[in-house]
Amino acid sequence: MDKPLRLWYQQPANKWVEALPIGNGRIGAMMFSIPDQDVIMLNEDTLWSGYPRDTNVTDAAKYFPKAIELVMQKKYKETQEFIEDHMLGPFTQSYMPLGDLKLDFHDIDSKEVTEYKRELNLGNATATTEFVHKSIQFRREAFISHPDQCMVIKLSASNPSSINFTVSFDSKLRYEVSAEENILTVDGICPSHVDPNYVNSPNPVIYEEEDDKKGIQFRKILVIENQGGSIETDGKNITVKSADSVVMKICIRSSFNGFDKQPFVEGRDYKGDIEKDYSNVKDKSYDLLKTRHVEDYQALYNRVELDLGEDTNYDLPTDKRLLLFQKTQDDKGLYNLLFQYGRYLLIASSRKGTQAANLQGIWNQDLRPPWSSNYTININTEMNYWPAEICNLSELHEPLFQLIEELRVTGARTAKVHYNAGGFVAHHNTDIWRLSNPVGDFGRNTAGYAFWPLGAGWLCQHLFEHYEYSLDKEFLKDTAYPAIKDAARFFLDTLVEDEETGYLMMAPSTSPENAFLYDGEVSKVSKTATMTIAIIKEVFNNYLKCCQIIDIEEDMIEEVSSKLPKLFPYKIGSKGQLLEWEEEFEEPEPHHRHISHVYPFHPGFEITLLDTPELAEGVKQTLLLRGDDGTGWSLGWKVGVWARLHDGNHALKLLKRQLRLVDESNIHYSGGGGSYLNLLGAHPPFQIDGNFGTTAGIAELFLQSYDDKVLILPALPDEFANGRIKGLCAKGRIVTDIVFKDGQLDRMEFFTEAEDKRRVTFIYKGKSLQLDIVKGQKYVIDKSMFEG
Repeated sequence: MDKPLRLWYQQPANKWVEALPIGNGRIGAMMFSIPDQDVIMLNEDTLWSGYPRDTNVTDAAKYFPKAIELVMQKKYKETQEFIEDHMLGPFTQSYMPLGDLKLDFHDIDSKEVTEYKRELNLGNATATTEFVHKSIQFRREAFISHPDQCMVIKLSASNPSSINFTVSFDSKLRYEVSAEENILTVDGICPSHVDPNYVNSPNPVIYEEEDDKKGIQFRKILVIENQGGSIETDGKNITVKSADSVVMKICIRSSFNGFDKQPFVEGRDYKGDIEKDYSNVKDKSYDLLKTRHVEDYQALYNRVELDLGEDTNYDLPTDKRLLLFQKTQDDKGLYNLLFQYGRYLLIASSRKGTQAANLQGIWNQDLRPPWSSNYTININTEMNYWPAEICNLSELHEPLFQLIEELRVTGARTAKVHYNAGGFVAHHNTDIWRLSNPVGDFGRNTAGYAFWPLGAGWLCQHLFEHYEYSLDKEFLKDTAYPAIKDAARFFLDTLVEDEETGYLMMAPSTSPENAFLYDGEVSKVSKTATMTIAIIKEVFNNYLKCCQIIDIEEDMIEEVSSKLPKLFPYKIGSKGQLLEWEEEFEEPEPHHRHISHVYPFHPGFEITLLDTPELAEGVKQTLLLRGDDGTGWSLGWKVGVWARLHDGNHALKLLKRQLRLVDESNIHYSGGGGSYLNLLGAHPPFQIDGNFGTTAGIAELFLQSYDDKVLILPALPDEFANGRIKGLCAKGRIVTDIVFKDGQLDRMEFFTEAEDKRRVTFIYKGKSLQLDIVKGQKYVIDKSMFEG
């Protein structure tokens, strides 16, 4: 049996970005693994500030025509300031930390600890700590179970009566703690409002006193089950003395009852929920809980295996391994670890029925986290889910679909109030309350990120992509089609004709967070942007495909079909690059972290290397001009783009940058991306999207698919000469097993789970092979079938 992939270290975590994350999609924990005074930082995915409220700017729609008029006159800076003065609403709420579980081991002196080791085993999603103190071997083991909705910790020692500690709790939220017998109970409440970390506010954290303005309540219980020894309590803390072993079970629930329910007045019976959780695990042994946890986790994780050859540095601690990589730039096992770590993190942060993974997944230590740890839907939230389908974790996509469904409700009101339009709209940020208005709070220089009504359109890509992979017509009809239709309706209602060219466009537009120079002024608002056009085209095309597949006839089909060819075309600039805006502006920041204008190439498939080579060349020149540096998520995006350009060696350059070791104190909001010691992605600061984007990018080195085409080893780097990747999925319910030797395809075995017979074109090194494939049969392809 192969050794399980792991992150491991020979010293405790001193910082949050050194701690190891575990989670079950809803509950998250960061494990510090300190021998004497241990800390476990806890999260629960529904703990956010705020409550439901209408955050739309009630008279915004009356200003929209004037904004169009100004931008069509090329008064770009004036348009930007007009939007900022009249059309931008409040910021989102923030994701909260639950608090810190503290374990004080009175008789352990860290200076006398030897043989220390802490580990996160990706094979069973379990964190362990081992060390020797005064000749006694101590072991701590922790996991968070999805089937049993409980965090479980086991403390054991080689000698009886050796476990002595006090457990306490602290939080940055308002809370009360009580301890009775073997149960520690925490009751708390989230703030009614928290300003983003980048807003200079005299009172950034607000707790309201009126019931209808109070925030989310929560309860955490910790139950101690000791073998041997005794338990004492002082009413606030619990002390265990002379135990042989201890199991702690932790349950957490909140009053959050949906995006549209006031959590204090209309909240869930969270105290009843937590009683049910504990009743379920009360009589289950540690071994049974662990078995159920591992079986549930491995049913997802074990679907995909990557082998790039001997893992020569497996026995090197992860921090030392990263440091060595900075010198050698050579560690195939580290690429594998990074790839599977992304899959692990998605399993740990997004499960059916949970909230979607946010900017930090489900792990957060701050009351005012970077960018509120919200959902940033102009790249970051979508990137979180790029690995879901191709990496055989399709069901983990479900929380994002739920988010979209709820945004349809709030976004319909924003479409009407802000644009006098039908359908639904979302801008660049949302939160647990599904805020859909443009944020910015009427502030200067905010329109460049805030005024971007394309969020709903981009999110809809995930709905159609899920259909393409699953071929689930029921999902297409009931979930994807209604949302895509609503997104298309909004675009139809907001398109205007450009008098200068006669083309249709959405104006004004921004290209997320980037700027250009015009008449000596820096502006972020133009007539239109390439990403704007690309998302509208994609939504229109996917709407028409939905109608064809599920046999729908309606008047809107003609409306979309007639406007689609009139949309503003993509343009190539003087340097051969795909233009970002409607004309070639000078850029004050040519190496900007966003590469929004490559959207139709990646994550979209409108432009491809095989079908539209001229435009694909424009994408390549765009990337060369942007350069290879960037934030962590930007590096992950570029890995994927170079993979689709079939340049695996350049993609590998970006992977090496993603493994650049970043210090926590090096905050660089626009570049300097890489990884922290715990392999979490560094924007910097920490954002989890870089992990997910990188995992998806690595997968696309080996397999890509679109329009009934499957590309085999389209971007295999020279360094990956020999290996195997098993379990990746292609569109059309195809599951693959690819073996490569000496940089060439050796064979690909695959099967399809699609019910109907389908003709698929397989492509390897520019040569094509067509096969009619059916369910229930295993197929084998080798490189000889592409010769001649």
